[in-house]
Amino acid sequence: MSKEMILYGCSRSSCTWRVKIALAIKGIQYEDVAVTDESMTGYGFQQNWPAFLKASPLQQVPALVHGEWSFIQSIAIMEYLDEIQPDPPLMPVAPVLRAKTRALAETVVSAVQPFQAHNETLVSRVGGEEKFKEWAEFWIHKGFAAIEVMLKDTHGKCCIADDVTVADLCLVPQYDNAVNRYNIDVNQYPTMSKIAEHCLKLEPFSSTRPPVA
Repeated sequence: MSKEMILYGCSRSSCTWRVKIALAIKGIQYEDVAVTDESMTGYGFQQNWPAFLKASPLQQVPALVHGEWSFIQSIAIMEYLDEIQPDPPLMPVAPVLRAKTRALAETVVSAVQPFQAHNETLVSRVGGEEKFKEWAEFWIHKGFAAIEVMLKDTHGKCCIADDVTVADLCLVPQYDNAVNRYNIDVNQYPTMSKIAEHCLKLEPFSSTRPPVA
């Protein structure tokens, strides 16, 4: 498949990594355009800024451009990729398992990731860097504890039996971020840790994994 897609993303963004894993699983080639704090102030990105702003009115990553259409929000992008190229699937067939997959994914996307994403506004509001670290760790542990319980009904090698789904695409980058950025002790979440370590050995995960800062 030719490079008919453009992905605006950031190497530090777990949301971007989710989408890159999905693209790798689907075998879809794309143009990878990096958006960084420096580039968004204009350095080295001036020629791409209007296109990025059109694709992502919130000025957030990831943003995917496919032909005349652009898409934001990682869950929507992954579902779009799954629908235009169904094989291999990122969602199970059974309605119950589809709902469980969405619940796990949304727990990461809505209940963990936004509360630990470093930004100056949040750091200021919670009282500085040390308070922010405490804030982030609280929400990571709260989310991971819930996920550990949720996985007991569904897991095999992956979140949902033995097949990679959107749930794994959301969980693994958050797990990696918790370990490498916040030094979270994940031994207390053995099921989640075993799944994440299994997935990290799979090519779509390992080949797209950002360098450890």
